[in-house]
Amino acid sequence: MDVVILTIGSEILKGRTVNTNAAYIAGKLYAAGFNVVQERAVADGEDLITRALGECYGAADFVIATGGLGPTRDDVTKAASCVFFGRKLVCDKDYHDHLERLFRRMGYDGVPERSRGQAEAPEGAEVLPNSQGTAPGLWLADGGRTLILLPGVPREMQHLIDEQVLPRLIERYTTTGAPHSALVRTVGIGESIIAQRIEDELDERERELLNYYPHGGFVDVVVASSGEMAPASGDAVKKVAAHVRRVLDKHVYAVEEKDIWEVIAQYLFSHGQRLAVAESCTGGLLAEMITSVPGASNWFSGGAVTYSNASKRDILGVPGSLLENHGAVSEQVASAMAAGAKEKFIAQWSLAITGIAGPGGGSEEKPVGTVYIVLAGPEGISCERYSFNGNRSQVRHRSAIKATELLWRALHRSAAG
Repeated sequence: MDVVILTIGSEILKGRTVNTNAAYIAGKLYAAGFNVVQERAVADGEDLITRALGECYGAADFVIATGGLGPTRDDVTKAASCVFFGRKLVCDKDYHDHLERLFRRMGYDGVPERSRGQAEAPEGAEVLPNSQGTAPGLWLADGGRTLILLPGVPREMQHLIDEQVLPRLIERYTTTGAPHSALVRTVGIGESIIAQRIEDELDERERELLNYYPHGGFVDVVVASSGEMAPASGDAVKKVAAHVRRVLDKHVYAVEEKDIWEVIAQYLFSHGQRLAVAESCTGGLLAEMITSVPGASNWFSGGAVTYSNASKRDILGVPGSLLENHGAVSEQVASAMAAGAKEKFIAQWSLAITGIAGPGGGSEEKPVGTVYIVLAGPEGISCERYSFNGNRSQVRHRSAIKATELLWRALHRSAAG
């Protein structure tokens, strides 16, 4: 089943907004076995959007479009879809009543004039309720063509994709031969190494089912038909996926749409254990990753960004002698940071990161990119020294991801043993 993702919004083409929506939708669709054949972006404008829809349907069975559903003058996506499908805009009374209740709860006398149009939908469209905002999603079917319109606000779009769109797509296309797929999520191994390890034992047809998606220190392997391939059977997909899991076993953290921190959270919560962090060069980046998981308060005790030597001493209790004799970027100080965080925040596990993110501050002994990461757990403390390449932002990000990987591995061993 071929899909085109159409992003609508002049801000995308002007470089003012990064198009994260298309990446999110594509990842979800591929993981579910649908075949994204194009991603397009078009500026706001009724004629531009109408022409883009015509071109999209020349390449796909259905189109998912984001953006242009808001209350301002440049939000003309619904109008363009009406022109394309030969429909008219009508008021959806149920959704209007929903907006009325929503705005009254927010202290308004009723639906503001500018927001009333958000209760309008192309005639015959199915309204997809949006609990995260005021603009609903819309599902418009016309013969063999299906158009799904979603808000451009990432939080709202993601909610609608997860809760409304994907379940409908899977349900409606299963009876017509929905494609089979499998997902294997990995950490700590590069795309080229993955390909080298898993492809040698597969034949050409099986290798064609492999799709690699690196993202921020992780690599997802999706086993599914893509491009112009004929749909693969469920048995073929299962066979290749089992091979991938076996070969990459030590790097596989999930075989479903789960973030690695969700996997970590599940272990810590189920075992009644808690985590603390101490960060220097990452400046709170690790804590941000942790607290992005809903319910993190159930297993995350807290953290400290101890950037200066004084804060390492005063907050975490790092002895001044260690700082003077070994420097802030050292195994000794990183270990003391981890021990201090574990004690201060009353946790069974702690992670500490200290390093030189650059562009300055390096030396021959400790060049830019030198990072010490310490994991303290019930069985003791372990320290690793890394030499990360890249700019300041990349060093910080790679440090936080590697700390995440170290914790996941330790928990994985605990679960296995």
